[in-house]
Amino acid sequence: MTRSRTSPTLLEGRAAAIAGGAGSIGGEISRIFAAHGARVLFADKARDRVETLVDEINTAGGHAEGLVADLTAPQAMDEFADRATTFGPTDILVNCLGHYLDSVEPFEQTSEATWQELYEINLLPVFRACKLLIPGMRERRYGRVINFSSVEGIRASPHLAVYGAFKGAVDAFTRSLAVETAADNVLVNSIAVDKTRSHQTNFLRVPDEYERLIPTWVPRGRFAEGVDIAKIALFLASDLADWIVGATLLADGGTIAAGGWYRTPSGWSSQPLLHQYFESSETNQTRPGSLQ
Repeated sequence: MTRSRTSPTLLEGRAAAIAGGAGSIGGEISRIFAAHGARVLFADKARDRVETLVDEINTAGGHAEGLVADLTAPQAMDEFADRATTFGPTDILVNCLGHYLDSVEPFEQTSEATWQELYEINLLPVFRACKLLIPGMRERRYGRVINFSSVEGIRASPHLAVYGAFKGAVDAFTRSLAVETAADNVLVNSIAVDKTRSHQTNFLRVPDEYERLIPTWVPRGRFAEGVDIAKIALFLASDLADWIVGATLLADGGTIAAGGWYRTPSGWSSQPLLHQYFESSETNQTRPGSLQ
């Protein structure tokens, strides 16, 4: 992403630390922050994406450094925070780490090992990063923290009960922490994402014959790209969001607002899949698993 000298910038002179900053969402956040004048340090475990993104941002005239690290490990998070301290001081922290880890199954079939894995990628790194970097923000009386939760932490999440519990915990933590730090000009908020093309969701690829159904699932009429989420993060990271404290912004294209209503060719319905119960099971089995 290139930026002319006359383009408006929202983060000029700021330093941002982005945990998980080379994925489809985190990478776009790194790009847009740099395009708006921030010095960006990001960490990701995918070496190829880290190296490519650093080159891209710096070639475009931005300032970026990348750390190849698995931030679920405490020593890696310590290294990330140390790098951020020397790179910074850190004005903006973005916690992008998270994954459902293929844990889609009835709760009674889950194991405690899976619970621990989900905790260690979805919630524990948020705790660690905030504990390490917020004290400096409070001392300097400036900071912006953006945590990533999910709509699965807000609505019911069948067969993702543990994942949903940890995402709901991210929002609860965000609200309480935000109240603690707001008077020191450290504003903490979260973004709850849905229907966004990402590595975790295999970029929401569906067979061509089902593309026409996307407006049925998403009131906005399309899936989101990483840059759609990055623009929301840019807003929260900037002084435009100076009066937002402890909020969870929905980045879902309207799926939560729809509340179980779906667009159909003839209007709107709360029972869009009813026809599946009147056709043969063999026909239903020909669909992708997520559409059966």
